[in-house]
Amino acid sequence: MSDVDIFEDALFTVFAHHQPARGDPGGRGVYTHAALPAWCATEDGGARQIAYRIADASSANTRLFAHHQWDAGVYLADLLADAPPWADVRGRRVIELGAGTGLPALVAAAAGAAHTVVTDYPDPDILANLAENVAQLQARAPARLALAAHGLAWGEALDAYVAC
Repeated sequence: MSDVDIFEDALFTVFAHHQPARGDPGGRGVYTHAALPAWCATEDGGARQIAYRIADASSANTRLFAHHQWDAGVYLADLLADAPPWADVRGRRVIELGAGTGLPALVAAAAGAAHTVVTDYPDPDILANLAENVAQLQARAPARLALAAHGLAWGEALDAYVAC
């Protein structure tokens, strides 16, 4: 552990700052929720979960902050998994903008959305990471999910994605 690591850890202890993101750039995360479908259960029949990869910070576009799993994405995933009437996506079309890891879109697809599009800035590293997360979920699903990842820069028309 470097002096800088010790100093950074001490700051959180002294000031009780909550970092609104989790995971490390290039690392892997696991989202667990009891309401996920049975096919999301671990091989031993344990917890229902979705694994995802966090984009690497070596991307040229680290200012986009896709190399973190933000708490807002986890909270949105929780809402979609809990499926209160106003957030029940079963049979609906879903688009996630500025997705980062795409966790809410992955949960929406697993929860039964009719079609899910997950987007982020068209950076090759970020899109490759999103595509990997989509492929990983597709590989576990019992049937092909209507789930796709696309690059989308702010200000571009959404017509092609909304019409899916």
